[in-house]
Amino acid sequence: MHQNKVNKVQELAIASIMVAMAAVLSFFDKSISIIAFPFLPVAKIGLANIVILLAIYIFDFKTSLLITVLKSVVVGLILGSISSFIIGASASLVSFFGMFLAHKLLKDKTSLVGISVIGGFLHIVTQLFVVMFIYHTGDAVFKSGALLVLISLVTSIIVGIAGNGLYKYLTIHYHLNSDLELVSEDKGENNEL
Repeated sequence: MHQNKVNKVQELAIASIMVAMAAVLSFFDKSISIIAFPFLPVAKIGLANIVILLAIYIFDFKTSLLITVLKSVVVGLILGSISSFIIGASASLVSFFGMFLAHKLLKDKTSLVGISVIGGFLHIVTQLFVVMFIYHTGDAVFKSGALLVLISLVTSIIVGIAGNGLYKYLTIHYHLNSDLELVSEDKGENNEL
């Protein structure tokens, strides 16, 4: 029973660090996206999605959803207005559910890159629909939407490659498995984080 409590505390600590990392990556993302896409100020690379991808692969549904929600809240409080929070949080949640389902249903058929592309596509499409609903823009938002979907495809591939590399690094160098345990190479024992 005591060991269970320690595991939950450790899991909460790791989840908290991941939320902080996602917030920092979002801030950094906002800064470099202005340089990367000066012609389209609403476009973002989506670096925080690296953390969400890792959460989906490492944690269970409840913990990875909590990380996604907290990331949206923290980033919304630091970087955005109420409307940008609604747009971003809606898109993040739809994207998360899509990526989580794809990971569970297509686990053996796709990689982190494929999951990232699914998430990026759902994220941008949800944003377009929410913007259209909030600002009553009609179909005008979808004219720029085609370019945003294309950019999202490219950035999602980059995010997926980065997430895949980081996940492999954690798996190989720290022997991290999906139960948040470190597996010792020498003795074959499990050492919890």
